[in-house]
Amino acid sequence: MSACLCDLVTPVDNRIEVLILQHPLEAHEAKNSVALLALGLARVRLEIGERFDAQALSEWLGAGAWLLYPQTPMPPTSPQAVENTKFRLLPEPSAEPCRAQAGAVTRLVALDATWRKSLKMLHLNPLLMALPRLALQDLPPPRYRAMRRARRADQLSTLEAVCTALAQLEQDAARYRPMLEGFERFIARWQARAAR
Repeated sequence: MSACLCDLVTPVDNRIEVLILQHPLEAHEAKNSVALLALGLARVRLEIGERFDAQALSEWLGAGAWLLYPQTPMPPTSPQAVENTKFRLLPEPSAEPCRAQAGAVTRLVALDATWRKSLKMLHLNPLLMALPRLALQDLPPPRYRAMRRARRADQLSTLEAVCTALAQLEQDAARYRPMLEGFERFIARWQARAAR
């Protein structure tokens, strides 16, 4: 059933652009956090698919794009290996964890999918594999566990991960707090409906 999200959305003037590549199976998932994220951010592009045209993807990425995704030097061989991958964002597949230099990131790229499907998206799109990655520091407690199962305590929803990354990169946590509060209200509303 459709539901209005207007009262949960607080527009945020993000300085770093965001590109969300969403797996088709997530596009109509009622518990997906990307709808709130896309409505709230001023500079966001949402593309749905699993394998993207290389020329179009190259245009969407532009210069200064960094991938928000765990470091996976070799493709995990099992679903459990994917789940156990540490949440690290690195500048090169073989590099040590580090923070991005101020101003280095002009576009943040996020994959919205299950861990297994996001890994497949990564490998189907070599341009994504080539992107630099950066490390999230001081992860907040996840809010999403009330709605969707997570096997690890540090697994965040796409909205939480993107807001955390933007807050750290822009050094402005207060800017993204209203979006996270709206997400908490979204979760509370879902829980109330589920209880009924």
